[in-house]
Amino acid sequence: MSGDLMPTETAAAMPPDNRHRLELIEVELVGGHPPILFRPGFNLIHGDQTTGKTTLVKLIRAMLGSMPKKLPPEVVEHVTAIRGRVYLGPAIWNVYRPRTTTADALVEVSEEEPAANREPVSLRLPVKGRTRSYSLFLLDQLGIPAIDVPKGSKTANGAADPVTMTDWLTYCIITGNEIDTELMGSGDNWQNNKRQWVFQLAYGLYDPAEAHQRARLRSLELQIAGFDQAAEVREKFLAETPFADRNVLQEHIAARRHELERVIAERSAIAQEVVAIPGVEEIRRTLLAARTRRADLADRVTRIRAQLQDLHDLHKQLSSQSARFTRAIVADEWLVDFDFLVCPRCGNDVVPARTEPDKCYLCLQHPRPAPSRADMLAEQDRIANQITETADVINNRSNALSTLESEVRNLDVTISEIARQLDRHTTAFVSDRANALEHSAAQQARLESEIRNFRTYAELLERHERDLENREELQEQLDAVKAQLKSRKLDLGEGEENIKALERRLLEYLRKLRPGGLGGQLTVSINRTTYEPIVSGRAFEELSSQGLTTLVNIAHALAHHTVAIDRNLPMPGLLILDGVSANAGHEGFDLDRVSDVYRLLSDVGKRYRGRLQIVAVDNEVDRSIILQYAKFSVLTLTQEKKLIRPDQSSNR
Repeated sequence: MSGDLMPTETAAAMPPDNRHRLELIEVELVGGHPPILFRPGFNLIHGDQTTGKTTLVKLIRAMLGSMPKKLPPEVVEHVTAIRGRVYLGPAIWNVYRPRTTTADALVEVSEEEPAANREPVSLRLPVKGRTRSYSLFLLDQLGIPAIDVPKGSKTANGAADPVTMTDWLTYCIITGNEIDTELMGSGDNWQNNKRQWVFQLAYGLYDPAEAHQRARLRSLELQIAGFDQAAEVREKFLAETPFADRNVLQEHIAARRHELERVIAERSAIAQEVVAIPGVEEIRRTLLAARTRRADLADRVTRIRAQLQDLHDLHKQLSSQSARFTRAIVADEWLVDFDFLVCPRCGNDVVPARTEPDKCYLCLQHPRPAPSRADMLAEQDRIANQITETADVINNRSNALSTLESEVRNLDVTISEIARQLDRHTTAFVSDRANALEHSAAQQARLESEIRNFRTYAELLERHERDLENREELQEQLDAVKAQLKSRKLDLGEGEENIKALERRLLEYLRKLRPGGLGGQLTVSINRTTYEPIVSGRAFEELSSQGLTTLVNIAHALAHHTVAIDRNLPMPGLLILDGVSANAGHEGFDLDRVSDVYRLLSDVGKRYRGRLQIVAVDNEVDRSIILQYAKFSVLTLTQEKKLIRPDQSSNR
């Protein structure tokens, strides 16, 4: 098929809602490619090599999980985000995922068709987060448990690690670099560990309720270990002091407080003795009165200086006004009789002809009658009298200021003399009491320091006792959780039946794919430790060719999804296979096997339509196969029409 887009089929004929349904409806590379429309069931994306097929798979994975750190330069240059419409369970959601690798990048999701009498939900969620994230949102919408599992082995009780949407996508997106070499990322230890955890969760080998209990168990153990470590440090510290007993510590604090009160009373008594020296109290009162008088005079000096400043300003204003009157009398004109060429307010030109000759061309009113020369002379005399009166007031205030400043200087001399006199009266007494005062001050400082230290010990002791009580409570909770875990025996019967169903389905699909190079009878089993398939007695890594590995990988991934649907196991209902016929022509994978693969994928897509969406991504294969499955093609790429087309991308 040569076209790029196929209209998606309606959901009218879909089977009943599948809670785990994850189905692409539309995917747009914002800035790089117009929307690609997908259909329920089987979909085909094909084209030449190096045209962007694998890049599209990576970006679809990024829209649903984590963004790869390394992308082709053309993607980095042109693609700003991935926009999609997807089924999450029974509902359609719009997703806008920015092309950024930061954990706090915000993904926008909005509900397309909310239930009746309810506004559509619209959220902005960080990519990662323990309590609120895009990954947790997807898991919740798909009805998949979002839990933490131990790092490392399947039974470890150490640090916990969350199983994210990206981990579940390991079973949903088989990339071109692993489809013929490894099983769902088994070549990476960390990713392989997560693959095994997803298997246990999906097939009922790991109870989420037990997982929560074990997580709580680990949390309690860590808290108790923290209490024990802190308690050990405090016990060692308190053991080196004589105050490990609360009662003894309180007795020491009370004794130090009593002694401190005595020392403070002694110092107060010495201070009172100073007052009792003959003549000291009278000198102190005289000194206090002098300083009070001096402060009052300083305040009056400040006020008079401010008044003088105002009077000098007034004198200048009156003198200026008198000079103006003199000029007006000489010119025989009123002060305000001016002609204006422009408006003094807005700056526009003034036209005298804008009004009648007897009106002011500025305010459009009749001018007041101009005063006579005699009026102006009388006004000038009045101003001259004000100038004389102001000068007299300035002279009086200046004399008063000089008097006050002189009194202030005399008071400064008096205060200095009285202070020296007080020092002479008290120096001998202070010298006699210096040792006593110094000793009392040292005692007071020592006692206050000891009381602070004792209080610190008391706080440590109180915290230590409180932590011991809390530890006892945590220990009781820990014992209860251990008892619950001991009494809870995971029913492995159902999980074992699920695995057997997977073995039967994988054998069924492999028989349809007719792999060669195995010899003897075709058998299938699942390793109960690694959860990898064993085909005709061979472990996955022992398969003889890349063609055979590809067939087993396809059948294995497809079996997981169909068994999960049949047995209502949690598994996102999306399977993307990249490089379906990449090894066509190799040993055990000829053109007939390619035809078998396409037949199986289309048949399964038809049978599980609306519950499982399959997207096969492939190079150009035999023309007969392309023509046979042309109706399933949703995107064809060529060297002339590659995936990244910035000039044709949507600008929505």
